[in-house]
Amino acid sequence: MAVAIVAPVGAATTQRVFTASFGTAGFGRFTYSTDSTGTMTWGLKGLKRSATYKATVFRGTCTALGTAVTVVGYVSTNASGALSAVKPLSFTKTKAIWEANWYRVLSLKIQSGTSVRCGTLGFTHVTRVRIPAQGVMTAGIDLATVRGPNGYPYCNVAMYNGALSQPREPTEWATFLYAHARKGMFLPLLSEWQQNHGSQLIGKLVYVYTSDNRMHTYRIDSLVVGKDSVMSGVFSAGVDKLWLQTSTGPNYTYPKLFVKTTWISTVTTTWAAAHPTPRIVRCG
Repeated sequence: MAVAIVAPVGAATTQRVFTASFGTAGFGRFTYSTDSTGTMTWGLKGLKRSATYKATVFRGTCTALGTAVTVVGYVSTNASGALSAVKPLSFTKTKAIWEANWYRVLSLKIQSGTSVRCGTLGFTHVTRVRIPAQGVMTAGIDLATVRGPNGYPYCNVAMYNGALSQPREPTEWATFLYAHARKGMFLPLLSEWQQNHGSQLIGKLVYVYTSDNRMHTYRIDSLVVGKDSVMSGVFSAGVDKLWLQTSTGPNYTYPKLFVKTTWISTVTTTWAAAHPTPRIVRCG
């Protein structure tokens, strides 16, 4: 799904924090703010002394690095092999990292000669969505959730849009999750719409889990069927909103079903509950 992202108007606040752990060598942290500015925070130790490291963000994981997104810059350790600093990034570098994050796992690599450290740039993200039947749907929904691909959606999982908000992020954008209207996925939502335009779903609860071991509860407010133009509402939905989307037909020419919800509460949960194993099926 192609979307045009415009930064919300207003004072800048932190939207998302990406952290790459280098193990005993410390970390590198990319912070993206709501005014599209970015910073790198470095907490390094035990590296080469008085050395300059080239820092680069790559697509992919450290075990399978893809193409470079951008060279973040160069960082220099002190006589003890350490560095603690916060450095602003240019708009161009910030934009490149942020947009690459929409559809790809990113990694941060620092290198000075043969001294190399690499870590995945992780952030708090949706890992699971659960909608009990609640006496309404013929079957409940419980899906591991992953970042959506830049192409045909996966099967057997739900997906989040990396360009939009994660739960509780302080932006004007909603969190957006989607899955096919197939058995074991979001088919129960479509079935309810086909029966009574989903009237019995109003007020029912949706539970969204995130990688920081939290469960966020949302209440269903409304359902609507429309083309992708309906998506424009996601960009002005306001903080604490969650949208779910599924199909109404076998291909892209059919309109989509959108389920709009509002956040109610957030509680701590277990690691096991928040980290189901995604069993992705590439069904395109």
